Amino acid sequence: MRRLLALPVLAAALTAAGCGTGGIASGPSDLNAGKKLFVQECGGCHTLAAAGTTGKVGPDLDDAFEYDRKQGFAESSIENVVLDQIRIAEPPMPANLVTGQDAQNVAAYVASVAGK
Repeated sequence: MRRLLALPVLAAALTAAGCGTGGIASGPSDLNAGKKLFVQECGGCHTLAAAGTTGKVGPDLDDAFEYDRKQGFAESSIENVVLDQIRIAEPPMPANLVTGQDAQNVAAYVASVAGK
């Protein structure tokens, strides 16, 4: 029973450490397309200075990743966390709001600018 209780704590710790579970999709990302999709699909809920969005429903992504950047986390780790959050989102955010290459583009864009 104790082990079962430890699993959510371990999962949260791995996510916070930048160790996502979904893996980074293969292929190059299109940051311009990622920005456009972020503004259209995510910006109403999330603040991200580089995208010019000021949503208040979801986390402020600049605040969310600023400490990780200061700690030296790789951009790929941030990208993986964002991609995982797209795939396994918590309400009110719907899971898989964007999918496939679109999700990869959004995750890469957010990772390239959030918290800078």
